[in-house]
Amino acid sequence: MSGIPIVLRGCAKTFADGTRALHPVDLEIAAGETVVLLGPSGCGKTTTLRIVAGLEAPDEGGRVLFGDADVTRLPIERRNVGMVFQSYALFPNMTVEGNVAYGLRVRGLPAGERDARVREMLAMTQLEALAARRIDQLSGGQRQRVALARAIAPRPRVLLLDEPLTALDARLRESLRLEIDRLLRSLGITTVYVTHDQAEAMALGDRIAVMAEGRIAQVGTPQQIYNEPADAFVADFIGTMNRIDGQAVDGALRFAGG
Repeated sequence: MSGIPIVLRGCAKTFADGTRALHPVDLEIAAGETVVLLGPSGCGKTTTLRIVAGLEAPDEGGRVLFGDADVTRLPIERRNVGMVFQSYALFPNMTVEGNVAYGLRVRGLPAGERDARVREMLAMTQLEALAARRIDQLSGGQRQRVALARAIAPRPRVLLLDEPLTALDARLRESLRLEIDRLLRSLGITTVYVTHDQAEAMALGDRIAVMAEGRIAQVGTPQQIYNEPADAFVADFIGTMNRIDGQAVDGALRFAGG
């Protein structure tokens, strides 16, 4: 499984009631890279993800490119993306194995290939012993792994995750964060991950796009975001900081009264 580059050019979103959810966003994601969209509620991160997915269309003039292909007007079913939602959206009437096989069956994969791919996904996500269980017999962490396995089984070009760990307790979140990181690095798939959790972003992102009020405030590696925040909002949102008020004058920092 290999990823493709993604480019967003001038992607804004205004809803029918006039609400501007997203100001024009420009973002380039390299093939196989994991980019985390990080920010507080209402910052535009999920709207950005939905534009990448094809669940929302950007305002006129915005463009979404997958590799060299302009997919701006293509619906989600024609973009070959895998998606994991906060709610997991699993089929309760199917077993673990049935859920993982669903996308392959819809695509018409021959039974032999389908069964082999399902076994591969169950092994990769450590679900082999649970293949015959119903969804209501699984823990939250196990359901999360089923959702991941189902999303990547059809070999999507892009994987999109919308706050997938939010509903889990802190200890389980940390454990699954490590599993997701291992899985993404082994697959090499281009991934966009949405979260409001700074620790998740720092652990999973090759780069992080910090968002505020419908705009991208800063894009950089976790180290760059932490050590060189672009402004006070980024510094404050990323974590504890020491703030010193003063003015930069002639290459020096001048403090009030000093």
